[in-house]
Amino acid sequence: MVDIWIIVLTAFLLALLIAWSAYAVSSTVIHPRNLRKPVTVFPDQLHLVHENVTFRTADGIKLSGWFIPAPENSGKTIIVLPGRGQNRGEILASTHFLRRFGFNLLYFDFRGAGDSGGTTSSIGYLELRDFDAAFEFLKRNKEEESRNIGVYGLSMGGAVALYETANRPEIKCVAAEAAFESFNSIVARYAWVNKKTPYFPVVQLGLMLIRLRLDVDPEPFSPLYHIAKISPRPIFFIAGSHDAIMPVKEVERLFSNARHPKEMWVVQGAAHGKCAEVGGEEYKQRLSAFFSKNL
Repeated sequence: MVDIWIIVLTAFLLALLIAWSAYAVSSTVIHPRNLRKPVTVFPDQLHLVHENVTFRTADGIKLSGWFIPAPENSGKTIIVLPGRGQNRGEILASTHFLRRFGFNLLYFDFRGAGDSGGTTSSIGYLELRDFDAAFEFLKRNKEEESRNIGVYGLSMGGAVALYETANRPEIKCVAAEAAFESFNSIVARYAWVNKKTPYFPVVQLGLMLIRLRLDVDPEPFSPLYHIAKISPRPIFFIAGSHDAIMPVKEVERLFSNARHPKEMWVVQGAAHGKCAEVGGEEYKQRLSAFFSKNL
């Protein structure tokens, strides 16, 4: 009889541990700790003329950003999307060079990051609403400057960029660096890379809890299911050869599912989010050439 109770208690504790781990996975996605970092890089420090802008999402979140005009009047604007845990100042430092090539630049913090409102994240699904608000802000307030719109996104921002380009014919071209193909796959990879959390049953249950807590399944909004619709508009994929978060093989799967015109560049030696740093001048040349040709 004692043995039975030991088995029952062990099973109960194991089930409780699995449930708690799964809840931790869902909470890390939806209410991540330490995701918000203060903005420490500003256009003034880089001697860039800029306008502080704010706009609200459809669900009422106030987002903060900058509109940086090109040196001369331009009808070409690039929306620049940071990665998860990154704010607009961080991505400004590695992309503001695009302004020199005649592009206006719109930067903003996703919800729950930088100076924007909100505490809930979703690695892409809720952030689509943030992009929608930014896009509508441009169309309403910068009509002449945004006659031609391109998008650049890093990591989560890259996934948002691909989905939005696929579903907004007005966007002329898109560059995506270290973009994930699937919401489910990136949650599983984050869980494994950060805490060696197994997919079955912990992450699997965590994904179920995410769907319950968001009241939606984010997976159908993943780039993999929409990327073919971008053609005939051009896509530029960038990947780092040493990226553990977004391995080259995953970017290659996105590339293979995209239709032409498309191109891909693997930056040798670059880890996640480090392609600009490692790529240096070649990074600037390739990215500016892509937008100059296609925007």
